[in-house]
Amino acid sequence: MNRILLFLFIGQSFFATAQTEATIRSHFTEVNKQIAESIENGFEGPLYNNQWIANKNGRSWPAVGNYTETTDFWYNDPPYHISAAERNPKTVLLKVNITRKASHLMSNEEYLYKDGKLLFYYCNEREEGNEWETRMYFNSKGIMFKNSVKANGKELTAKDFTTEDYKDFKPNAVKTMAAGKKYQDLFVKSMQ
Repeated sequence: MNRILLFLFIGQSFFATAQTEATIRSHFTEVNKQIAESIENGFEGPLYNNQWIANKNGRSWPAVGNYTETTDFWYNDPPYHISAAERNPKTVLLKVNITRKASHLMSNEEYLYKDGKLLFYYCNEREEGNEWETRMYFNSKGIMFKNSVKANGKELTAKDFTTEDYKDFKPNAVKTMAAGKKYQDLFVKSMQ
């Protein structure tokens, strides 16, 4: 009897995770669709966009070389439009995209939010013929329930992260959540 209950419990938790992942993927697809519509339709698009560009002309930075960074904040309502007492201004932020070029390193990061909570993180980095890709899925309580890391197309395992070659690629949920919160805070402060 205990084994049956254990299997039911494991099955339910797996099903809940699968639903959460499917919900995140659906939200990701919908937000990307709205971003594409907003780019295509300009001021008539469904989302607002604030863009920050660091080193717009790509001039050489000390100890880095050529460097430029573009951060796009995609949101569905100006946070100051509704008083903070009535609504948390962080809830309007849907996605943050960051693209960087630092010498030979090209990177793209994405933070996906819903109702003020980070749900998904994606990072793609390329340098000198190598490529790394990280995906992290978070539940509504901010706990990472799934991750995927690929190096040059190879899915990395827990054992790979113990090796010298891949130890720096192990997903760090605490660091990612902190970065996601930092971008939310920067967004809200920039709108005040």
